[in-house]
Amino acid sequence: MVKLTKTKLAVIIYGVMSCHSAFAADDVFKLGEIVVSDDTGVKDISMNNSISAEKIAMIGAKTVADALDYVPGVHVAQSSKGEKFITIQGFEQDKVLILLDGVPYYETNYGQLDLNQIPANIISRIDVTKGASSVLYGPNGMGGVVNIITKKGQEGIGGEVNASIGQNGKSHQSASISMGKNGFSLLGSVEHQKRDSYRMSNDFEPVESYVKDHHGHLPKHLVVEDGGDRNNSSYESTNVWLRGGYTNENSEFFASVFNLDTERGLPYNTRNNKVFDDFSSFANISEYKDSGIDLSGRHKVNDWLQFRALAYHHMHKDSYESFDTPEKNEKLAVSSFNDYTTGGTVFTDMTLADWNSLSLSVSYKNDVHKKKNVAYFDSSDSYPYKRSELNTLSFAAENTMTFGGLNVVAGIAYHDQTVKEDAKDKLKTGRDGSDTLDPMVGVSYIFDNAGMLYSSIAQKTRFATFSEMYDDTGARHDLKPERNTSYTLGWKNDLDIDLLNNVDISVFYHDVTDRIEEVYIPDPTDPHGKIQLNQNIGKSAMYGIELSTSSQLSENVSFSMNYSYTHARNKSDGRESDYFRDTPENSLTGILNWYQPWLDMDSNLRVRYRTDVLINVDDDEWESEMLTVDIGLKKNFTPELSAYFNLNNLLDESFYQGYGQPNEGRSYEVGLKYRF
Repeated sequence: MVKLTKTKLAVIIYGVMSCHSAFAADDVFKLGEIVVSDDTGVKDISMNNSISAEKIAMIGAKTVADALDYVPGVHVAQSSKGEKFITIQGFEQDKVLILLDGVPYYETNYGQLDLNQIPANIISRIDVTKGASSVLYGPNGMGGVVNIITKKGQEGIGGEVNASIGQNGKSHQSASISMGKNGFSLLGSVEHQKRDSYRMSNDFEPVESYVKDHHGHLPKHLVVEDGGDRNNSSYESTNVWLRGGYTNENSEFFASVFNLDTERGLPYNTRNNKVFDDFSSFANISEYKDSGIDLSGRHKVNDWLQFRALAYHHMHKDSYESFDTPEKNEKLAVSSFNDYTTGGTVFTDMTLADWNSLSLSVSYKNDVHKKKNVAYFDSSDSYPYKRSELNTLSFAAENTMTFGGLNVVAGIAYHDQTVKEDAKDKLKTGRDGSDTLDPMVGVSYIFDNAGMLYSSIAQKTRFATFSEMYDDTGARHDLKPERNTSYTLGWKNDLDIDLLNNVDISVFYHDVTDRIEEVYIPDPTDPHGKIQLNQNIGKSAMYGIELSTSSQLSENVSFSMNYSYTHARNKSDGRESDYFRDTPENSLTGILNWYQPWLDMDSNLRVRYRTDVLINVDDDEWESEMLTVDIGLKKNFTPELSAYFNLNNLLDESFYQGYGQPNEGRSYEVGLKYRF
């Protein structure tokens, strides 16, 4: 297949930042791309951005959330639960398919997990696909697909030790080791992060929070954050990752196990809080744990037939401790989730001709969500585990045809979700909005010395989550899947121009129907009451443009820039707002790299600028602009030993990165890294 080289840009940008490494470019876990790899045509018809391990290290990212904030069209925000989440082109994270080495990474009740949970030290690359992503991915990628591809062991023995410190008790330590011989490989990694609190900007202005207290006697208006060190923002995590496998010319098989464990305070919402006998927004997350085992493999039967497969069992646990006041004088209750997901996919790849290839897949996934509440103030508010269960089955076919510089991809997928629930010791089953059919087609064409033009149209499905299916009385309602018809047109080119080496520009349009929206209906048991539930009454439209460029300004200075404009509008009848939260209208990111050979030092200046971000619908609260300027330095003492320094939010800007969640002020980090 004729295609543009995807490594040229990385060589240009990072070539000047070389240092000997135990983890080279071939540490990418190729089976992490098990659904869609670099050599498939579907990547040429959609909007794709990748961020490498080198760039993740350069920007000082410690988690996936830190890294994704540098991807065009992606915005990182913070929820009222203190979790970092993303929006892509106006879609919330629960409408984006997050994958960890091709395996869905989510929590079964709300459909998303804290992206601060995944440490950066295990990542070899992050791929973000918007528009016509492969039908082989399955459902729930209505707004895009983020595949976090981790590392694998290599031939020989190597490793890395990394440690850093910052203010307010902030510290980070990680260690990894890689071993490989005669096709066998092993990678082990352990990471620990801790902070006592984080510092707020000096420009933060305290505001009164509205407090609804149905338990005690807190005033209706109360300042819960007065600046300085952020209240209740302690954080500690310990993460362990282990992968082993075998590879030969025709086959590869790997097993991975991981445990990501976090305990943290919940920074108080500066705008709105509530206290009940069995729940409060003054809380700690005493446990937030993700663990699992993944099995993946590939076997090439002959020149025209290959099989791939993955299987997984992932578990998520979290415990939410509610307190009566910001001072946490009395523990009111502990609410706990205990979820697991078990599933697998089998792929068949066939080369039908030199110009024609076909991939087929069948996927099955079982989701179980269990929740319980232990109430200390009033034991009648306690309840044992309540269990919900659903199964998802998918079949997909994707055909790629290449005629010279013309690449044509067509695919279709069938998805079915069946819901099960335990209610009064009787098992009830039902189809959640029946089945769906998602077609996709796209083309790309490579011109002589004029880059590649690509276009696609795709239908995408997103099934309802458990939290959306139930009303506030506990009754379940059938919901249809949300549907998005996505259109993409773009052009990319590697240019032979000194000051402009690469350009990628694209436009997009999303037409969303059957959007799940919250409504209130009369309570048949109470003439004055209302019942809160969700219905498929919404629709929305998003369109915009994304632009990415890179430039080699001199032998030792490079610059990369990306810009995105997103027009996201709610078109639902009876909507509270025309706009969607946490979606910047304009986003601009620039990175300037400078290598000083006489000092063997790398330095970078990073700027992120966002405008017109809706923070809260009810109060029509906006951030007109968000500006973050960071700098980074890395000094190489030997090929193995280096020191680094990061200064984040250099200008100490103050803004809200989510409803009631002010950002971190100026902060620093200094560390050492040793590779062997």
